[in-house]
Amino acid sequence: LPSHTCGNPGEIPKGVLHGSRFNIGDKIRYSCISGYILEGHAMLTCIVSPGNGASWDFPIPFCRAEGACGGTLRGTSGTISSPHFPSEYENNADCTWTILAEPGDTIALVFTDFQLEEGYDFLEISGTEAPSIW
Repeated sequence: LPSHTCGNPGEIPKGVLHGSRFNIGDKIRYSCISGYILEGHAMLTCIVSPGNGASWDFPIPFCRAEGACGGTLRGTSGTISSPHFPSEYENNADCTWTILAEPGDTIALVFTDFQLEEGYDFLEISGTEAPSIW
């Protein structure tokens, strides 16, 4: 692609892409169909990236079903808990939480009550470095 365009990021499942220009300075917006919640940034801007290229300023968001396990945390603090906490969660629960931060921000995780069923449950934390699995 020419260095002045980010390219079409495409549609997302159960979502709608608003905008048809993908050059530096252009903005696009994502939304979800009824019954789904957008996870991530709704508004993306095509920006100049290192090396005189162009890229979107945030990852492409996704839509998740309302009531599904997981969510997005924005702001300077928040709480993540399993479904029905402090009661036990269902078997085969698959929860994905996204923590949105500004570039250069540090994210600190503090666990106050943490239990896993050995051999069945795990926690994976991924980001800019290699994922950590407990």
